[in-house]
Amino acid sequence: MNDTISIKKTGKQILVFLFFLFLIFFFLFKGKDVSQILKIAASASFPAIVAGIAMAGAFNLSEGLNLGILLKAMGHKVSFAQGMKYAYMGFFFSSITPSSTGGQPMQLYAMKKDGIDLSHGSLALLMELASFQAMAFLFELFAVAMIPVLGISLPATIKILVVAGFIMNAAFVAFLLVVIFSERMGQRIFGLVKKILPRLPFVKEETKSQWIRKMEEGLLEFHACALLMKEHKKAIAKMCIISAGQIICWFGVPYMVYLALGYQGSSFLHIFVLQILIYKSSSLLPLPGVVLQILIYMSSSLLPLPGAMGISEYAFLQLFGSIYSGSSMTAAVLLSRGISFYFLLALSGIMLLLIYGAARQRKCNTIFS
Repeated sequence: MNDTISIKKTGKQILVFLFFLFLIFFFLFKGKDVSQILKIAASASFPAIVAGIAMAGAFNLSEGLNLGILLKAMGHKVSFAQGMKYAYMGFFFSSITPSSTGGQPMQLYAMKKDGIDLSHGSLALLMELASFQAMAFLFELFAVAMIPVLGISLPATIKILVVAGFIMNAAFVAFLLVVIFSERMGQRIFGLVKKILPRLPFVKEETKSQWIRKMEEGLLEFHACALLMKEHKKAIAKMCIISAGQIICWFGVPYMVYLALGYQGSSFLHIFVLQILIYKSSSLLPLPGVVLQILIYMSSSLLPLPGAMGISEYAFLQLFGSIYSGSSMTAAVLLSRGISFYFLLALSGIMLLLIYGAARQRKCNTIFS
């Protein structure tokens, strides 16, 4: 029964995703020479495109490695294949659900099926996300510092999104550090919230109680993270290094597309910084798992679109307007987002089908042998 409900829910999520995908393609191609755009995209350098695909593939590979490192440090026997399964599952379900809410529950489900305790699985996912966001924040600081150096001019809309996202991320990183490493301060903040919540108008008492329960769970998980970081410093350091490589590869994909389309003149650094700014403008709340889940539970996300669909494409058009021209711009959007997001989504879906197809076949062979 639960499996049937899950399949129906996933089917609805895929339909919503396809609807947004249709809208994106409609607005990208509206009033433009579609045949010319496709001709430019088809003429792209094959070696550069392959290099871009390999760099994008490093995204899932890095997450799989990080989850494996931490789960092994906790005493679990996790194979490379299992780590990749969790990574593909996380990317696929995060991409097709609003605000990326579907990834972690499905990853935890898979880990539970593999005999991994839910508390350990939850901590591993939280730490993996935290290592990625910590490295991403450092790259964001670097990108902001490089804006005047590289002479990058930001459109007003993008400037607002980048500044808002940067301020919010900095505030939440500071909040996380305080809550994780200071149990007393965390309890004080939680106590303050418990006093404010009952006074909120137009919110049911049952809902308020659920919010408080979610925050209590989050607070306990934050403190567990602090202990985990102290016990497994080497594992955390490895994860941060891998996450840094993951970001460089993923954000480096637009540069390979730039080369593939035959453009020259802009450095890897310039394109890389622009891509960081796109990431910043399309994800105003890039928070580690527990915080994001709590805020989503309490209110709808500021940009509740699957995989930040539409926002990333818009930001790309705005920021890369001085680099590409005419139909080449649309072709660049299709190739960059196609490789760094839609290709990874398709790859994750195919790999999950193969993994679970093979598992079902093994189960059938066991039954009839």
